[in-house]
Amino acid sequence: MKKYLILLLISFAFLSCEGPYIFNRVVKKADGDKMLLGGVDREVFAKEPFSTWFFTEYDSYQPNEAMVKDFKSKIKKYRIEVFLGSWDDASKKEYPRLLKILDAAKFPTKRITTYAVNENLKSFYGEEGGKDIQHLPTIIFYRGGDEIGRIVESPVSGSLEEDILMIVNGVPLTPNYFED
Repeated sequence: MKKYLILLLISFAFLSCEGPYIFNRVVKKADGDKMLLGGVDREVFAKEPFSTWFFTEYDSYQPNEAMVKDFKSKIKKYRIEVFLGSWDDASKKEYPRLLKILDAAKFPTKRITTYAVNENLKSFYGEEGGKDIQHLPTIIFYRGGDEIGRIVESPVSGSLEEDILMIVNGVPLTPNYFED
């Protein structure tokens, strides 16, 4: 009996060891272009080919300072999860803008998690599971573990700042979906 218990514990130990979580995974698409897949952090956007589009949008965007000031203290109570495609035009536009806005609000970087998905809207480790990711980017705001709101593809109001302000003020948003 003791042998079986030891064998069971050893088996459990091996099965629970999945290895390290790999961040900033760069893979090649079928056409040879590079894309990100899975969990990513800001550092990967400082490297080619991602830095070109990221810094072009980040550097040129000017956040609405008055709106940022209005939500600056409230947004720090939230956790943000972003699903984007490094190959997707809307993600290339909205994600750098979002980070510029969050930087202006001094939002803690540890409270934002970003996942890159492929053209089938799948990430490497399946983080999109159960999140109803249908359009990119999808920016989900959580408070106390509960989803409070999301911005999908493009801001409903026309600006990320205004959508963020509405979310932190409890105004429900119905996402705009761009359909071809």
